[in-house]
Amino acid sequence: MTQRTEADQSRRRTLHDAAAGLLTSPEPPPAIPPPLGTLLHDTARDRAGEFRRATSDRWTLRPVGGGPSWSVLPEHTEPADTFARLRAREFETARREHRR
Repeated sequence: MTQRTEADQSRRRTLHDAAAGLLTSPEPPPAIPPPLGTLLHDTARDRAGEFRRATSDRWTLRPVGGGPSWSVLPEHTEPADTFARLRAREFETARREHRR
């Protein structure tokens, strides 16, 4: 039988502790808020919105062209890609048409 090295034993202890839930991941660094008006994609709601403000742990977004704002965790946002920008514009156009 082969003898386990100290590195193997340490790796096994770490895997065991992780499986038992004894290890926690470090806190992510605080997100830096983007400039006011930046279009972001809310991945939790699959919506695009303009950045309005940052509070202690959440960011506030609002739909393009106005409407009720919502809050989102910074880790659930990403810069809006071209597809998200087009969808936000189409949604705003449909909302305006519906109001008429």
